[in-house]
Amino acid sequence: MNCTYLSYFINNDTPQYGGDKAIDIQQRSSISKGDSSNSTLLHLPNHVGTHIDFPKHFGDQGKTINDYDAGFWEFTQPFLLDYQADAEEVIDLAVQLESIPKNTDFLLIRTGFKRFRGQEKYWNNNPGLAPELAERLRIHCPKLKAVGFDFISLSGYQNRMLGREAHREFLNKNDILIIEDMDLQHLPESIVKVMALPLMIDQVDGCPITVIAWHE
Repeated sequence: MNCTYLSYFINNDTPQYGGDKAIDIQQRSSISKGDSSNSTLLHLPNHVGTHIDFPKHFGDQGKTINDYDAGFWEFTQPFLLDYQADAEEVIDLAVQLESIPKNTDFLLIRTGFKRFRGQEKYWNNNPGLAPELAERLRIHCPKLKAVGFDFISLSGYQNRMLGREAHREFLNKNDILIIEDMDLQHLPESIVKVMALPLMIDQVDGCPITVIAWHE
């Protein structure tokens, strides 16, 4: 059995939705400069890099990280769907839905858009998911807990109003968590299990998350 990280390392060059520049990671102390130890100061938004959205992100009464027990984060029926998405496309998976196993608990959508990471196109012209896809997935995959993908946000930056509606449909109406900006490039289809471990910040509406896949 092999393991693969599905999360990116966060650094000062991590792309941010809308082209934001809110990350500032600095060396706080350094042995080479005479300090007793090395330490780092982190200043970053909670929705940055490979991260998860909780229902509170788009609803004041929505669930936060505190509402999920430790066992929730083990996914034993993950499924990887390859779908080549165009820039600014609103993905509805109307044709592909039936190819997704009904017992799927974590749907991974690999669009190939990762190839633009580091370019303005990655955050300015990203695809997004259609609002109606949330209910379709909930009906087709009743055990689905989360959906993740290899583009920066469920909201296409050029379709932001539609993206906000899509967030509410997934998070608040259909109870499907969202993991954005994943690294799926080298993931084989033979996935056996996925673990997703969010950063433990009390009552947070979203946070960076480390995702690891086990595969043959």
